[in-house]
Amino acid sequence: MNAAIKLLSSPRFAAGIVIVLILICILGTLFPGGDVIFTSILFLAPLGLFALSTATCTLMRIVPIWRDVRRPEIEVSDQFVQSLPYHAYLPGVTIPQVKRLWKGFRWREELKSKNTYLFAQKGTVGRFGPPIAHLGVLVLLLGVVVGAAYGHVSPQDRIVMAPGESQHVDGFILRLDEFNVSYYASGVAQDYRAKVTLIDSNQVQTGEITVNSPLIHKGLIISLYGYDSNGFMESGKVSWVAFQIKSDAGLPLVWCGALLTIAGIVLSLYLSHRRIWIKESSEGILIGATSNKSSIRFFKIVDEFRAELENLRSKTESRD
Repeated sequence: MNAAIKLLSSPRFAAGIVIVLILICILGTLFPGGDVIFTSILFLAPLGLFALSTATCTLMRIVPIWRDVRRPEIEVSDQFVQSLPYHAYLPGVTIPQVKRLWKGFRWREELKSKNTYLFAQKGTVGRFGPPIAHLGVLVLLLGVVVGAAYGHVSPQDRIVMAPGESQHVDGFILRLDEFNVSYYASGVAQDYRAKVTLIDSNQVQTGEITVNSPLIHKGLIISLYGYDSNGFMESGKVSWVAFQIKSDAGLPLVWCGALLTIAGIVLSLYLSHRRIWIKESSEGILIGATSNKSSIRFFKIVDEFRAELENLRSKTESRD
């Protein structure tokens, strides 16, 4: 069991699966009719392995993160503070002076033996950026699987019709009114446009379908799949146009997963988790700080605060 968990949580294993999925996607895209591969076990099996690997990585990392954020260790040793990226010893400084000068942090205080300990942190939600992104990937993959399993309208997942022709599609009528192709000056096709009419009971809806702009009706996505290119090149007219009709069963999950993934990435990149430990003794305080990103900027802020404390100590000593 431990070996299986270790394998599933390995970044190399996940990267290998991603490479396999990319190769399968390339094959399915390049070869005619290759899109059927996305509903086959050849694609779904590595997709499931990738989802399992992502879930394992997320679960193994989120528990320590949650424990570290919610129950941080406040009573720390001198060795711990001195091992932090930023640490300094300030003789003659007291905890009340620290709390009075350094505002903006919510301090947690503990008194043990003869020592007082302070701890504060900011940006804790940033630590959860990677797990949120991983969760988004899982939801997105679930949407892909749902779309692959339930996305096609059977048996009319693809229909072919001539201009002016109509066909019944899942309770309504689809009519192809007109089809046009526009070209660049070089002669390369620029855009394909199909003007269609949807007749559903007493409701009539007209619209255009282009390559990147399908028509959606009753949860069905109607998109262009192909056309009689030879006929159009010879006479400027087409004898047939093919449409692909799919349900958007997995589309809400895909959008939700994409938004979660983006949110997780943004949190990971732009929100740093900043932590400060302060230990007081009879001689002064020992201060240590760390940040998972933007550490130079944060350490500069800590250094400015240290300078303020030293100035306050100097003023206090001069009055005495």
